[in-house]
Amino acid sequence: MRVAPAVAVLSAVIHLTVAAQQDDTLSSDTLRATRLETIEVTSSIAPTAGPSIGSGIPARISTVTGRAIDAWEPRLLAEALATQPGISLYDDLGTPFKMNLSTRGFNVGPVVGLPPGVSVFLDGVRQNEPDAAQVNFDLLPMEHVQRVELLSGSGSLLGPNSLGGAINLITRRGTGPLSAEAEISGGSYGTYSGEGSLGGVSGGGWDYYIAAGYENEDGWRQATGAENLNGFLNLGRRGPERGFSFQAFGAESRAETAGSLPESIFNSSPRTNFTAGDFEDLNQLQASLSGYAGFGRSRGAATAFVRRTRAERFNVNQAPDDNVRSFTANRTIGGNLDWRWTTPRPNGSFSLRLGADGATNQVHIELLEEDPVNPADQILTTDVRSPSYDIAGYVLADLRLGNATISGGFRYDYIHIPFEDQLDPTADTTNSFSRLSPRAGLSLDVGPGASVYGSVGQSFRAPAILELACADETAACPLPFALGDDPPLDPVVATTFELGGQIVRGPAIVSGSVYRTNVRDDISFIQSETAVFEGFFDNIGDTRREGVELGVQVLPTEQLSLYANYAFTRATYRDQAEIFSIRADDEFAGSPLAGENDVVEGDRLPLVPDHQVKFGGLLDLESGLQFGVDGRYTGEQWLRGDEANELAPLDGYFVANVRIGFSRAQWEVSAMVTNMFDSHRPIFGTFNENRNTGALERFLTPLNARAFKLVVRRAFGAESD
Repeated sequence: MRVAPAVAVLSAVIHLTVAAQQDDTLSSDTLRATRLETIEVTSSIAPTAGPSIGSGIPARISTVTGRAIDAWEPRLLAEALATQPGISLYDDLGTPFKMNLSTRGFNVGPVVGLPPGVSVFLDGVRQNEPDAAQVNFDLLPMEHVQRVELLSGSGSLLGPNSLGGAINLITRRGTGPLSAEAEISGGSYGTYSGEGSLGGVSGGGWDYYIAAGYENEDGWRQATGAENLNGFLNLGRRGPERGFSFQAFGAESRAETAGSLPESIFNSSPRTNFTAGDFEDLNQLQASLSGYAGFGRSRGAATAFVRRTRAERFNVNQAPDDNVRSFTANRTIGGNLDWRWTTPRPNGSFSLRLGADGATNQVHIELLEEDPVNPADQILTTDVRSPSYDIAGYVLADLRLGNATISGGFRYDYIHIPFEDQLDPTADTTNSFSRLSPRAGLSLDVGPGASVYGSVGQSFRAPAILELACADETAACPLPFALGDDPPLDPVVATTFELGGQIVRGPAIVSGSVYRTNVRDDISFIQSETAVFEGFFDNIGDTRREGVELGVQVLPTEQLSLYANYAFTRATYRDQAEIFSIRADDEFAGSPLAGENDVVEGDRLPLVPDHQVKFGGLLDLESGLQFGVDGRYTGEQWLRGDEANELAPLDGYFVANVRIGFSRAQWEVSAMVTNMFDSHRPIFGTFNENRNTGALERFLTPLNARAFKLVVRRAFGAESD
């Protein structure tokens, strides 16, 4: 539904860390860097930390509102967050439907096997899949999202994988009288889409929102078509003291992927699909039921959910290697309980929060190798099941004394991951992990509109099922992976120290933070020395992420919003590590790209840009005209396979997007151009053998080409915030 320029503050169930209790008039793409008073807002019930994306501990929280989402219509969550400090995108699968996101040097995205470091929630339900903790961005219902919250830094109370933070999507609900919206769009490379929604509040106090959408695209690169279909429902009856909500959604997505290109082809024909035929076919169903009730000075909340995701993936290798087809079925049933109590004290207050959550997962993975000449010639190499479960409890206390708030808390997790080999029952094994993750902080109001904070916290992630089953150097896994009973891995533990602050002066909001995250027992995928398309996971020792994030937003009127931000990120190895790269293969000893790739302390992690600069704005004129601009510079990045930083990194690149629109009555027409200067700079790089020539080359993925999109939107009935 249409979002007004000044988005009103939502109402009822989650605690959100907000600077100076500002409403959303000041929160469109605004950075929140201070923990002050909480505001009760609707929608999010996190299974790992109760009904809140924030832990109550001082933290840096960036927010993208519905206004920005409506204006730019990002296809993926990664694109919606691309304007935020420290967020970078890269594309190793070769399709805009499968972008990966990096924040503060930690990754999250759809690539199976990418070491995960960020948790993603949809209205509080975790979206990291249980097989490899990946997140299928193309299945998330971005068309129906009201706002997106990014918690940067350690998400101690948000459960495993929150090493670099957490992301929460809050979806739309019905408000006010019955209203509806229909939208159609079309653009470059055969892109077209349609969506519709209906919502409101009935006379009996029930709020409802039902919507559906479809999108199709031929793709800029060869053989990279994609389509997506989704349906969505929010239904609830909520009051100031008690209420409940039911949510259900389903999505299907199919995307053909082009992967990276040998540099010799990239330079002359970046649209080429070097090994055509790769695809991912995904579908997901999810339902959740949540409720809350007040009891004097306390409030209790609970949620229960069920998720089911199925995936078929097909990977075409260079001849004569066999192709690989995988089938994955994930099912999760979980829930949480959360209780909060607050009592006033002289010159302040004391708050206590207790909670518990848990989930049980059923994972089934099958891998088949196929003869590239005769696809009917298949060999089932892997048939694995894993009935895992996890349980956790957490405690948080806040003591507010005058202008100071002291916060502390911890979370305890226990994770149980069996491995059942259907082809060889003698290989069955079980891994269990437990961890106490503490966090503490102090925030101070230092003057009107000014605040500072400091915090320290730990978070961890247990190795994913995929990593545990592919961790034997002597039995490397063919990509995408052949799983077996392998040596255990240690969990990854991250400790984050952070200082930050914010100043509000008139229409301007200036914020900044400096952080250091020390990571112990980091896990990396290491290429096999015997085959370029095989490898294994291993603990590689300690790594570190540190940096500075600065931002300013100016909101002189409800019609105009401007922003600019800068991020410096330094992600380094802190121990020597043996990370084999094809560059060290004796066969390529004479290549100018050859090297031992011996990692030493201080070498940079790949695909983490050092500098990022972003700026933009939105303008709504009284005449109905709308203008938008967005510019982003992403600095140089080291290539995967050059962890020792022996060769030149990928060059930095700049991307500009523009938007123009016109609205009158209940009609709105807008046009957008992305990558306005049609840059084809590489945004991902690795090394491999070009089997056509036998040469070792850089393999690169280009930016998606300049694209045009026209959107026509029609609202019916009363407008909704």
